Amino acid sequence: GPVAEPALQYRAGAQFYFDEINAKGGIAGRKIKLVSYDDKFNPKLAAENTKKLLEEDKVFALFGYIGTGATAASIPQINSHRIPVVGVLSGSDGLRDSKLNMLFHTRASYGAETGKMVEQLTTTGVKSIAVVYQDDPFGKAGLKSAQGAFSRYGIQPVIEAPIDMGKLDALASTTEQIAKTHPGAIIMITAGKASSAFIRAYLKTGERPQFFGVSVLSAKALLADLGADAHGIVIAQVVPSPFRSSYPISKEFVAAAKKANSKDITYNSLEGYISAKVFVEALRRAGKDLTRGKLIASLESMNNYDLGGFVVDYSGGKHVGSTYVDLSIISKSGQFLH
Repeated sequence: GPVAEPALQYRAGAQFYFDEINAKGGIAGRKIKLVSYDDKFNPKLAAENTKKLLEEDKVFALFGYIGTGATAASIPQINSHRIPVVGVLSGSDGLRDSKLNMLFHTRASYGAETGKMVEQLTTTGVKSIAVVYQDDPFGKAGLKSAQGAFSRYGIQPVIEAPIDMGKLDALASTTEQIAKTHPGAIIMITAGKASSAFIRAYLKTGERPQFFGVSVLSAKALLADLGADAHGIVIAQVVPSPFRSSYPISKEFVAAAKKANSKDITYNSLEGYISAKVFVEALRRAGKDLTRGKLIASLESMNNYDLGGFVVDYSGGKHVGSTYVDLSIISKSGQFLH
């Protein structure tokens, strides 16, 4: 579907770590098999895939769910089977409700991401800010998070504009409507193809505000689609830079990617690697006689687990393991700067 690129990168990063563990004999003699199905970014199909995983594949745990809608659609089955989900590629604050205690998040929320953006913009004197969001569960969840961030800083966006994912080639009316407000910055709650489609359409208005994107935007696809026009775009990141060896986890991840002869060295693939590492650590702590209950207890007892400069903490009943957010900007040469 439209977010295939970040999803595939996330899975690739996770597989790097699982392959390393399996090469060493697995966990307590058991090897990890990652079973994946394409939901085409369709929540209904995601729920059907979840049913298949539970009833046909009879998986022990769920891992790396992609997207707000897919995860939300699968919640009833997740809860009824009391099966843990480690790592969700979504920052939806709604998925971080304390009642959803089968979800173990390894990333910060969209509220934390957009809060960092609004903080940066207001600090630099930019208060004329527009918000564009996908007209789907992901976009609406991100919009709600952004509204909370604006409220905390006592300002209001000049416009909130939805994008119809079925009409990415016809965004002129949306971009012209936004351009009339002359925003100094635009926060984009978009992922995959929608991000580059919107920016390309907006630049045709003749205006060039500061573009800010959430972490699932897919920077790799953005660079490929926009080329030089990607220069200056700011992206929220929920894991350390995979391009800076100052973080031990980044250095370890890059070595694993090279060992796998892969060029999937991206923020999304590092996030997948981190989630896999959290999952494996929980399996280790759960002991040889594995049950889902023991895995859940193992995860919930994870207190300030340091993966190498990136900490995950589920202590005190928390199921949001990280609040880490950083902002990166795409340079003229296509590099990510901080």
